[in-house]
Amino acid sequence: MQPVLEISAADDFALWPVGEHESYGYLVLNGELTPAQVGTAVMRIADCNDFEPEEEHGPCPTDPLGTFLHGLLTMSDLFAAGGFRVKT
Repeated sequence: MQPVLEISAADDFALWPVGEHESYGYLVLNGELTPAQVGTAVMRIADCNDFEPEEEHGPCPTDPLGTFLHGLLTMSDLFAAGGFRVKT
């Protein structure tokens, strides 16, 4: 069984390097990820937690990177689409 993160194409993402992948798929999370795959995982987790700021999370930064990472850095419970892949 392998933990996986659901990923989709991020053609216009330019805040940091991300891996190239098909338009939709799963990224296996293990100790063998390349730096670009780690970038893809962080991008996807941050994207899943992108939200309109609520009062308890403070104001949203104005720069693109701060805005994108705001939910990831301020929420106590994060969400990430994915699950487990069973290999037979």
